Amino acid sequence: MKTEKQLNALLYAIENYPRIGRTKLMKFVFLVDLFIYNTRGETLLEDSYIRLPNGPVPDIGFSFTDNSNAHFTVKTEPCDPERIIYQYTPVQKSDMSAFSKKEIRLFNTVLHSLQSHRTEEISELTHRFSLWKDAANGDIIPVKNLKLDEYEYDELESFIYYADAVADAKKPEHTSGADSSYGDPVPDDLIALQFHTMCGEH
Repeated sequence: MKTEKQLNALLYAIENYPRIGRTKLMKFVFLVDLFIYNTRGETLLEDSYIRLPNGPVPDIGFSFTDNSNAHFTVKTEPCDPERIIYQYTPVQKSDMSAFSKKEIRLFNTVLHSLQSHRTEEISELTHRFSLWKDAANGDIIPVKNLKLDEYEYDELESFIYYADAVADAKKPEHTSGADSSYGDPVPDDLIALQFHTMCGEH
């Protein structure tokens, strides 16, 4: 059951972020579970997390994103001497019946933020958490270690809601009264939101 649940979550991410690479897919699973654990005291996608150099990696998620399966196909090609591009294509439509509307909104929020950050920036965020710093490479991170301290949780929350906050800041504001007018939008160069090349989506 938990395998199907996570596969559908991965498929949903691929459907809504077609250029997502493998590393960002792994961060999607991790960030969703990390946020849910710190708000509910349990994970949603029910994976085990392995401490690797680029951050925590979901065991189930990692194994199912390496090769094609019944949910999506996987195509790989070299990006540079150290990286491989993973391209995912849905084979079927995701079944989101196991998730609540609130959980699906969280998926969308996390995906929005992942689109707004380079892969290296996201890895750097995970490196600031004690759960990663205190584990040895290759270790399974105990679920209880997903509990963040107040400072770490603030960083997580800021990252997850970053893109939504920027979008809200760019919306013109209405003022009441006869002289109501639109506020000035935030300049794009100040918020530094941009889509990156496929190589940056590894």
